[in-house]
Formats: sequence, structure tokens, C-alpha cells
Amino acid sequence: MKETISTKIIKWFYGIHGPLDEYRRNELNRIGNNIAIFLLSINLLLSFIASLLMLSTNNSELTLDIVVSVLLLTVFASLGYILYETKRHHLTEIDVEAKQEGKIKQKFIKRAIGLGISFAVVIYGLTVLIDWLPNRGALIPLLTKSSTITKAIVSGITYGILIGTWETHQIKSDPNDKKVTQNHLHQKYWLILFIIVVITSLLLIHK
Repeated sequence: MKETISTKIIKWFYGIHGPLDEYRRNELNRIGNNIAIFLLSINLLLSFIASLLMLSTNNSELTLDIVVSVLLLTVFASLGYILYETKRHHLTEIDVEAKQEGKIKQKFIKRAIGLGISFAVVIYGLTVLIDWLPNRGALIPLLTKSSTITKAIVSGITYGILIGTWETHQIKSDPNDKKVTQNHLHQKYWLILFIIVVITSLLLIHK
């Protein structure tokens, strides 16, 4: 049976590989419902608090800071909950032959290097953007600033090592079995997205 577009989106979003069986679908529905209830409750509470702040202080900057901070925390909490639940219920695990364990680790290492480079580029670009926006002066000095380049390189190396270490530890082998369990998670993409959102939000607040 051909997968629908919605099924493909769900599998991509949660990092599901293989068929979306009834067990996985039920668990994903439960996770999605819990997040929906959580976000709805937070949004209602946040709207009420923001209204009270505006009426009592008439300070729009303070209200904006609080609203953005709470929203970022809820995004982070939601993504953390998704990663925790998908791992706890083994929704993202893949069984492969034990002889392919070495190839899988090499694949993870290469991907970690690529993600580290991408992360360094993102940090470099956002740092330059944050430094440039207040005065909007010449870009060349900012692009060649040694501290910016060093910060980006260190961030990329650190992130690449963390991701590589994390992913290689997601492979579980059983000496009595000829299969290896690969716990495939999308936490790297969520972390990149979260950091970008944080930096961009801080930029918008303090510009």
C-alpha cells in the first residue's frame, strides 16, 4: 500500500524508518495529543499573563521578552519530550546486520563532520549578522574578525564531536544475535533549529 503524504510527513518529523505500524501510530498519536494539550495550556496562560503585564505596567518590551522566552522554552520542552518518548518506546530503532555496524559508525562520523561544518557556518553567519545590524557598517572587517572565526570553528568542532559521540552510542549490538539496533533520532536537527531560533529571537528583541 502506497504511503500518503501525511504519513511521510509524520515519519520524517518523528524520525521513523520502516513501516508506520499500528503500535507506532498509536504512540505517535499519544505523544502528539500530549504536546497539543501542553501547548494549548501554555498559550492560554501566556496570553493571560501578557494581558495582565500590559495592563499593569504598560511595558511592551518586558512583555515581549517574557512572551518570547516562554515560547522558546515551550518549543524546547516539546522537542525534548518528543525525543525522550520516541527513544523510550523504541519508535526510531532500526535492526541491521551486525556486520554492518562498522559501516553505520563510519556513516555517523561522516554525518557528524558535515553537521559540525554546517553548525560552524550557521554560527559564523549569525554572529556576523548580530554584529552588523546595530550600526550597519562595513561587512568585510566583521567577516574577517578573528574572534568570530574562532568562535565558529570551536562551536562546529564541539558540536560535531557531541553529535558523533551521541549517535555512535545509539547503536546497540547483541553478541547472541546477528543484528544491531540503531536508535535513529533527529535530535541534531532539533538542536540546530532551537539555537537558530534563540539567536534570531535575541537579535529581534535587542536590535
